Amino acid sequence: MRAERWWQEASVIDDLMTTPTAYEFIQATRLLRHVPDSFKTQYWANDFKFHSSLNLNFPVSEIETLKLDNEHIHFTNLIVGLTGMQGALPYTYSHKIKHSTRQQKVETINFLGLFNHKLTAQYVDASLTYHLPVRYEIEQENDYLDILHALNGYVSSQQEQSELDDYFAEFSGLMQGQNNTAYALRTMLNCIFKADFQIKEFIKEKFKLEDTQKTSLDGLSTSLLGINTFCGESIRQIDGKIEIQIGPLSRTDYLNFLPKQKMSEKLKKILSTWCSPTLMVDLRLILKKEDIQSLCLNSSSQLGLAQGAFLMPKLAEHNAETCYALLGDMQ
Repeated sequence: MRAERWWQEASVIDDLMTTPTAYEFIQATRLLRHVPDSFKTQYWANDFKFHSSLNLNFPVSEIETLKLDNEHIHFTNLIVGLTGMQGALPYTYSHKIKHSTRQQKVETINFLGLFNHKLTAQYVDASLTYHLPVRYEIEQENDYLDILHALNGYVSSQQEQSELDDYFAEFSGLMQGQNNTAYALRTMLNCIFKADFQIKEFIKEKFKLEDTQKTSLDGLSTSLLGINTFCGESIRQIDGKIEIQIGPLSRTDYLNFLPKQKMSEKLKKILSTWCSPTLMVDLRLILKKEDIQSLCLNSSSQLGLAQGAFLMPKLAEHNAETCYALLGDMQ
C-alpha cells in the first residue's frame, strides 16, 4: 500500500503533481520512480499504471493526466502507446474506441492498458539505457559530482571545500567554460542565498604610481609614449572591480552579511573560488526601511555606524549606506 502523500510542500514532486503538463514524460517518471518507501527488490513499473490517450489533436504536452491512488500512480501520456496521436495503431482505432458506448469503451481501454503499460515501461527503460545516465539513480556514491565539476573546471580535491561541491555541480552548466558574466553570477547567488542580488560592473578605481614604477630618463630602458609609457602619476582602471548589491534585506539577514559573519564568509568563499584572484569586490547591503532601528548604547549592543545603526533622520526608503570590501586590498 502506497502512502497517499510522501513529498514535501513546495518540492519538485509537489509541483509535478500540481501541474504535470509542465514536465516531460521521462522526466516525471524518473522523479516518481524513486519513492522513499518503495521496495528495492520489485520492478519499478509495478508502482505505475501507464495509459495512452485517445486524443487525436496535436499534443501540446507529453503528459495528459497524472493521478495518484493508494496503490498506483496513473499516467496518461501523449507520446507512446497504442492509441492516440502518437500511438502505434491507426487513428481509426482511437476514433472507434472514443465514440463507443461507455461500457465497451471502459472494457477496451482496460484491455489495451495491459499492453500499453508494458510498452511504456520498456520505452522508459530504453530511454534511460541509451541516454547519458544520471549517476545518482544508479550508484549510492556521489561519483557523478566529478563529471559535473569537469564542465566548469572545479576540482573538489584541490579546493577542500565540501560545502561548496554541490553548488558548483548544480550550476556547472551555467559556469561552463568559466563563463564569469554578471548574469551567471547573479543567477547563482540568487538561488543559493534566496535574496535579490544585483551586480554593478566597471567600478572605477584610481591607483597612484610609486616612484619605482615611474619612467626615468636614464637610458637603461626604452620608453615610448602611448606604448609602454603615459603621462601622469595615477592610473584609472574600470575592469578590476565589481560591486554586489544585496537587498532589501531583513534585519536578521542584514546582520548575517556584515563582515566576518556567516553569510559574508560563505559568499567570500564562493567568489574567491569562482572569480579571478585579482578581482576586487565591494559588498553593499540594503536594509529594509521597516527594519531600521534606533541605537541603544549598552554593553550588549553589537551594532555600529554603518553596521545596523546610522546617523540620519528617519527616511521612507531602504538604507544602502553599508558597503565594505569583501575581496581586495581593503578587506
